[in-house]
Amino acid sequence: MIYMDYTEQVKTFFNKIYSKSNKVIEVLLIGYFLFGIFLSFFYDTYFVGISVGLLNLTLYFSAKAFFKGSRINQYIASLVAGIFMAQFIYQMHGMFEMHFTAFIAIIALITYQNKYAFLPQLIFVLIHHSVFAYIQYIGVVNENEAYQQIYFTQLEYMDLTTFSFHVGLYGIGIVLAISYTHILENNTTQNAESIIKLREMEERMLDNIQFANNIAEGSYETAYEPNEDDKMGSALLNMRDNLKYSTEREGQEKFINVGIAEISEIIRKYSENLDDLSFNVISYLSKYLKVNQGGIFILMDDGEEKYLELKGCYAYNRKKFAEKRVAIGQGLVGQCYIEKSIIRLKEIPQDYISITSGLGESTPSNLIIVPIMNDQIIEGVMELASFRDFNEYEIEFLNKVSKSIAAIITSAKVNERTKVLYEQSREQAEIMKSQEEEMRQNMEELSATQEEMERKSSEFESRFNALNESGIGSIEFDITGTIIDANDSFCDLMKYSKEELKGYHHKIFVDPEYSKSKEYQKFWKDLANGIAYKGELVRYTKLGKLIHLYGTYKVLYDRSGKPNAVLKFVFDITPYVKGNESSQQKGKLADSVS
Repeated sequence: MIYMDYTEQVKTFFNKIYSKSNKVIEVLLIGYFLFGIFLSFFYDTYFVGISVGLLNLTLYFSAKAFFKGSRINQYIASLVAGIFMAQFIYQMHGMFEMHFTAFIAIIALITYQNKYAFLPQLIFVLIHHSVFAYIQYIGVVNENEAYQQIYFTQLEYMDLTTFSFHVGLYGIGIVLAISYTHILENNTTQNAESIIKLREMEERMLDNIQFANNIAEGSYETAYEPNEDDKMGSALLNMRDNLKYSTEREGQEKFINVGIAEISEIIRKYSENLDDLSFNVISYLSKYLKVNQGGIFILMDDGEEKYLELKGCYAYNRKKFAEKRVAIGQGLVGQCYIEKSIIRLKEIPQDYISITSGLGESTPSNLIIVPIMNDQIIEGVMELASFRDFNEYEIEFLNKVSKSIAAIITSAKVNERTKVLYEQSREQAEIMKSQEEEMRQNMEELSATQEEMERKSSEFESRFNALNESGIGSIEFDITGTIIDANDSFCDLMKYSKEELKGYHHKIFVDPEYSKSKEYQKFWKDLANGIAYKGELVRYTKLGKLIHLYGTYKVLYDRSGKPNAVLKFVFDITPYVKGNESSQQKGKLADSVS
């Protein structure tokens, strides 16, 4: 409730007093008018009694009519009372007692409780008495009969002392009246203020009671503005605000808890299928939050790259069949995934969302994008659009829900992966079962083959030992000619140890000039291409001795059929070659002798 200013309220109290005082003054003035007519009979002053009296009444009632709501009529009444006094003095030819009517007017004016209301009469009396007393005084002194007939007083002579006492007594009366009026005015003001305060306290109490009843009924929106000094009202207002906040928070908590419970039920029901889960979650959220559009993007990995795929879309109360693939960091959806924080847009252009939001069509102006995240592990992004702004408790709800969704998406992915692995393992088990028989048969064949290989290995080992003992040397090279291994016969033949040969190139056995020749390079190139070689060879031992060998270079292949090593077998034919050379020389000598 808005209370009036104290001054205005106090003024209403004085207006009531003025109204009552006006009645007193009006009775007085009308009485004066009638009294003036009565006095007319003594000295035949009918004209003065009637005309001046009517003029006085007209002056007063005109002021009251034209200046409503003001105190001008009080001052006019004061002046009119003074004029009536002068009229009575004139009518009674200066009868001294007529001066006392001024005191009657003073008493009546006290009822106004307006100390300034005495001023018009005071001024008029001072002027009237001063002027008329002086005129009468001049008439007596100068024996001017006309001046003497102004009838100010019936005394033949009023000296200054008498005049001073006359005016002084009147002045004392005025001062006393003003003092008493001032006291009355202050008392009335104080009483009025006390009454006003009591009324205000009563009104405040009633307002507080009504306000408290509204609070008790759960009406927290009632407008209420207590005064600064109304401690009870302020306390009630604080209580209302606290209850309002508590009620609103309770409603918000209920909204969040109910939403989480219903989402949990959806999660439980559709946890086996990620597509069904995504659609039912986003459709529920769109309806529950009363938004126009919603989409849920799930993190996918095709083995080459990670991306966000639209798994569920709901718009305008129906399912949307849309395909959307968003790269990490692309648009608002991709940016939300990277930042792992909520993105809110307000007052965006009409076509902005359809270009960059990820939903693929125009949506309203308010957009919120929430990461689906649990323990800093993000599994996707939710996007919701509405024509209204999102409340803070709705955002809190989405934050909490996103954790549950993220956890179940992780579980759903694991389940799907487990299902795929189970199918794969089942298929592999069937394959393995079918292969088991084949493997058993192969094992039997392998066992037989192993026995055969062991037999052949034993034979090969015997033959290899026999080869070593026969003096035939063998050496193994990689395809470039680097020595890998050599048997004892070869080492004895070439005067090297195995450690001295390993890692060196074949060129250590040939003439340095020959090792640089194209023929030598072609020799190894042919071997690298799988072309074997056999024939007589000329090689040098470690000691630099030239020997003649007969050998074969056999190319070895890996499993893919590619040449990967060269195996060389040699035996020494130096004695044979030298024997032939000696026979040839003897034959030539015999021919020359003959």
